[in-house]
Amino acid sequence: MPETEYTPETVPALNLPAINVPCDACGAKEGAPCTSHSGTRVRKHDVHRARSLARQHADAQAAQTAIV
Repeated sequence: MPETEYTPETVPALNLPAINVPCDACGAKEGAPCTSHSGTRVRKHDVHRARSLARQHADAQAAQTAIV
């Protein structure tokens, strides 16, 4: 991914809850937008499905920990 400053105004995907976990599909770090699989383009409006699932898993683990 190019070294560029992204804002929620230019990359709406930064407002998604899944942005708070790393992406296994493209290697984007926590807080960084997903890229195309080749890493040449930023996915501005969404994240990879794997990232969304990772966020759901993290939320489920947090909920399980809160119950215990």
